[in-house]
Amino acid sequence: MKILIVVMGILSLFSSCTNRKVKLTEEVDSVQNGFEVKENKSRLDNDTLPSNMFSSNKGNDTIGVCTKRFDIAAFERHKKDYENSTYVGYTEIVANDTLINYLKDKTLGYVQYATIKHPKESYLSYESIYYENGNIKSEKTYGPGNGMLMGISRYYSVDGELQREVNEDDGYSFTFEQLINLLNEKGMYFPKDVDLNYRYQINKLIAEDGAKIYFVIYPLSDETDLAITVSGKDGFIIEEHRYSHQYY
Repeated sequence: MKILIVVMGILSLFSSCTNRKVKLTEEVDSVQNGFEVKENKSRLDNDTLPSNMFSSNKGNDTIGVCTKRFDIAAFERHKKDYENSTYVGYTEIVANDTLINYLKDKTLGYVQYATIKHPKESYLSYESIYYENGNIKSEKTYGPGNGMLMGISRYYSVDGELQREVNEDDGYSFTFEQLINLLNEKGMYFPKDVDLNYRYQINKLIAEDGAKIYFVIYPLSDETDLAITVSGKDGFIIEEHRYSHQYY
């Protein structure tokens, strides 16, 4: 129960976040991004982008989605779908119904770009952040809901040189694919939707004893959610609890 109480307090902070597509932060080591799937080590053969990733078909205004550089000139020429005091950007749907967001962050005191790719039949989003000069800054892959990190995250210098890699699956013998199968067996079906309601959550956490765990929230009705804690080692369900989401 201690795990649940602590986690519920943490997750309450995300209750107003319903559109992860346009979330860019400058927190150290937590800038959202994705990575080239040919180097993906997340072990999800059916949930990765092909290594020969495609580009959109808009002629000279196409931004290559498999490059390590962001095509700033093409971005600036392209008609924007949305713009506010925080972001400017547009969305495209390319081959295999993969949705791609192109973004420009205007809140940091300097410019930062991003591409966020979400294949239609995938739980995963592949997000890349770029420096103001267009060079790749970092690459990450996110799971559904609030977006736990998966696979290998990579961080680059302003010159585009790889600085370090982080295995986000370290310590998790029970894989994400196995977790999804477990949830399906319990009738907890996560939609493959880029804009999941905040009540759908899968997070990786560390328990008080140092064990790696998954913490999952799933809506049962308009008023009730189910929260379960699953061992990242063997998939054992440590704790299961129903609660009214109106209090969080």
